[in-house]
Amino acid sequence: MASVTDATPDDAVARIGGPARFPLLEPFRYRPWVRVWAASLVSQMGDWMQIFARAALAYRLTGKPSSVGFIYFASYLPQLLISLWGGVLADRFNRRRLVIGCQSAQLVGAVVMGVLAATDTATLANIALLSFFIGIVFTLNIPAAQALGPALVPKEVLAGAISFWTATGALCRVMGPIVAAALIASIGLEWVFWLNALTFTVVIAAWATARMPRQPRLTNEVRNWQALKDAARYVKYTPRVWVPIAVSAFLASVGIVYQPLIIPYATTVLSGGAESLGESRAGWLQGAVGLGASVGILALASLGRRRPGFTLVGTAIAFSCTLFALGRADMFGAALVVGFAMGAMQFANMTLAINLVQHDVPEVMRGRVMSIQMTGLIGFVPIASLAGGALADQFGIPAVLSGAGACCLVFSLWALRWMKHVDATLEPSSPETVAAIGAVLEEEG
Repeated sequence: MASVTDATPDDAVARIGGPARFPLLEPFRYRPWVRVWAASLVSQMGDWMQIFARAALAYRLTGKPSSVGFIYFASYLPQLLISLWGGVLADRFNRRRLVIGCQSAQLVGAVVMGVLAATDTATLANIALLSFFIGIVFTLNIPAAQALGPALVPKEVLAGAISFWTATGALCRVMGPIVAAALIASIGLEWVFWLNALTFTVVIAAWATARMPRQPRLTNEVRNWQALKDAARYVKYTPRVWVPIAVSAFLASVGIVYQPLIIPYATTVLSGGAESLGESRAGWLQGAVGLGASVGILALASLGRRRPGFTLVGTAIAFSCTLFALGRADMFGAALVVGFAMGAMQFANMTLAINLVQHDVPEVMRGRVMSIQMTGLIGFVPIASLAGGALADQFGIPAVLSGAGACCLVFSLWALRWMKHVDATLEPSSPETVAAIGAVLEEEG
């Protein structure tokens, strides 16, 4: 096994062989990144299986879309409450140990969830409480893991590494729900949670044995609140950072309403109320979104680096239109096609946004800036889920999906005015940006 001690930067990103024939594949020349990426593939597969199974369990208990929305609310509420402080922890403490601890806690949560399902003791209340606990450790894990990833490869191949990392999550969106639906039908819902628990052991081992460069940390003189203010000031004066954060955050906050509604939508709209058929079709629809995401990430990431402003806003407009179209689709085949396109546009937009932010952020504040971006991407999911479920009970799922698409479209058209800011910042940084970064680095050592 590799040493678990911190390595020098050169050792940690030691390349396997010569340059890659295809630049997009260059990250696979770096052993630590490959090891963690492969483990993440396994773990994220289990995560998406659990997300699907948890939604299916909640919907079985009440038969109402609002119950699924409530579970999503409990799961993602910690993102809204403590995500920014998770970024401070990621910059102040050892990120590797923080990730391993959080992954271990999620393993325990998955085991308990499986026990509740197996013993027929699951209720909406205890599922929500357990989901809230899992959400807390998941929230603390994200900034640390997002900040650790770029340390495994040199900066010149960072865009390719982020694209493949995001594509991993998209691929898991394809297979996770499909596998979960098959397992629920064959061996029982509880086994989905227990298999997810096993996947955490793989990613824990990968992070524990990967060689990492030494991590610059916040000094003790910098208080937590001041550290957050420093990161916010950096984001404010860097258009290449705040524009992608704002665009992707709005799409995630409003457009993500489709996620908790997939099982109710597939059951009531696409399957005439048949529960088992609805769960199966929901798995395939989730898979179509994930397959589209994989294609969109790899196909549009390179285009986005050449014309980032155009691609950022263009994919936002396209996603808005496909979300509106999903609300009008009442046939399974049409929903699959629309879901594929929707996933391609949403994840191409999100990947480009993460690339732009990761490329420019100073290492000493990477955890905090990523926590700001993750708050935008995930932090408002609980509100959207709760509101979406309640509105779906009142007005119907198609109306909610189409309404969310219309809102995203209006915002995306308004965001056309920001394209020039993203493209302009390909040039040397503005004096305000340089001053803000310089002041922060001086304060934080």
